[in-house]
Amino acid sequence: MAIYLGIDFGTSTNYVTRWNESDGSIKAVPNLDPTIYTGDEVFPNAIYYCQNGDKLVGKAAVRRASIDPRNGVIGVKRRLVEDNWEYTIPALSTKYSPVDVATDIFTYIKEKVSANNGGADIDGVVISVPYAYGNKERLKIRRSAERAGLNVLDLIEEPVAAAISYGIFQKNSTMGHSEKIMVFDFGGGTLDITVFAYEKSPDGRVSIEVLNTEGIRDFGGQVIDDILFTKVAGKAGINVSEISDTEQRLKFQSDLNARVVQMKEESLYWDEDEEEDVDDNISGIHVSATVSGEEIENWLRGERVLEKIRDSVNDALWNCGDKGLEPDDIDRVLLVGGSSNLQMVRKALENIFGREPEACEGIEINKMVGYGAGVYCGMKAQNRNNIKIIQKLSYSIGVRVGANFDKLIEKNERYGNFSEPRSYALAENKDNRDIEVYQGNSRDIKKCFYIGKIPVSHLVLGDDKKIEIALGTDESGMVAYKVYSNGECYDGILE
Repeated sequence: MAIYLGIDFGTSTNYVTRWNESDGSIKAVPNLDPTIYTGDEVFPNAIYYCQNGDKLVGKAAVRRASIDPRNGVIGVKRRLVEDNWEYTIPALSTKYSPVDVATDIFTYIKEKVSANNGGADIDGVVISVPYAYGNKERLKIRRSAERAGLNVLDLIEEPVAAAISYGIFQKNSTMGHSEKIMVFDFGGGTLDITVFAYEKSPDGRVSIEVLNTEGIRDFGGQVIDDILFTKVAGKAGINVSEISDTEQRLKFQSDLNARVVQMKEESLYWDEDEEEDVDDNISGIHVSATVSGEEIENWLRGERVLEKIRDSVNDALWNCGDKGLEPDDIDRVLLVGGSSNLQMVRKALENIFGREPEACEGIEINKMVGYGAGVYCGMKAQNRNNIKIIQKLSYSIGVRVGANFDKLIEKNERYGNFSEPRSYALAENKDNRDIEVYQGNSRDIKKCFYIGKIPVSHLVLGDDKKIEIALGTDESGMVAYKVYSNGECYDGILE
């Protein structure tokens, strides 16, 4: 039987599902992390490099990295947005890029799934990515998986995958007409807020159209962990930077961070006046502090966590179409991502919309993306269209003109569309002719994200030294270009 996988490659955790071609069902892939015996197939996105060349992934990697943090990498997905990040792995005496690390994790997944199926090859995978990811980050995810030997059928945005899960599981969703749904995805590394028009026809067919998406890169559960780490250490009177022994400092940071994450997760169930005493010897340093749920909320308020959430929700509503939407226009607010479980986050959303946000029936909040990716993988494998998905750009795409960002195709344009060609004069020096392409929603080029170059130095120009450029996307959302010069058209995908 063919093997098709949906992979939720998250900042904090991974979750892998398999589509069953015989009946179309989706199930979690078992035994990817042999140290987890609870039946929960979500495992930490962490890797540890052993001196003998072996690699540990999952909970075992987290445990070993807490003892020897130099040879462990936790949360590599956060580093994929950085251009020049490298990590020295002492056990291997080499430097690794984020793509190298991600490749090793995808290789582990591939080998475990293959071994559990008698050495069978994996026929195809769909991998989820944050909606906030631009072309460059999507390429890095795809490249990592392909270097691991996986056949990537497509990438799918995490909130779109969550909406697919909603469409499959929400049996009581309104039939025959459209609902407007906001997917609030507060994961380990990003905040993605996406508004969909969702329609389920009487025959059960589902249509999902993206109306708008907003979000914040590098703002998720790990940011909250960092805030709590700093506050708890400060309350205990510990200045981490003053720990002179490097090994002890790294181990203390790892161990205290694990303690803080545990406290954060436990605080989800605290009463308003409940508190916890942290009185431990952590990596040879005594830590003593009492922390209350109210104090955690005040710390996060002080770091503008709720303000950023409210602003992103408002932007998501206001930028839906020409007139925008009001909170009352949203029929359902659907929670995705582990950080959405924080009480203060739920309360903030309840205050905005006047009702409690929802978790999807029949599936856990941290498994919706992986499930939806598995469904989508099955659709791609069989070329089925029982779920119609209309995806749109999360950022405008344009080129650099001096210090400015010149938009060619607007945010919220449908995938697969191109801009009208626009004329540009090229420099005399052929070495400086290549066109820089950016994504962003600001005219200031410094606030936009560089994603690649269009090669034009080889072109033979007319007397006016001008070319025309059109930008757009393919059906998967990858940035594409068309260049017109002297009656010829050159096209390609940005790599």
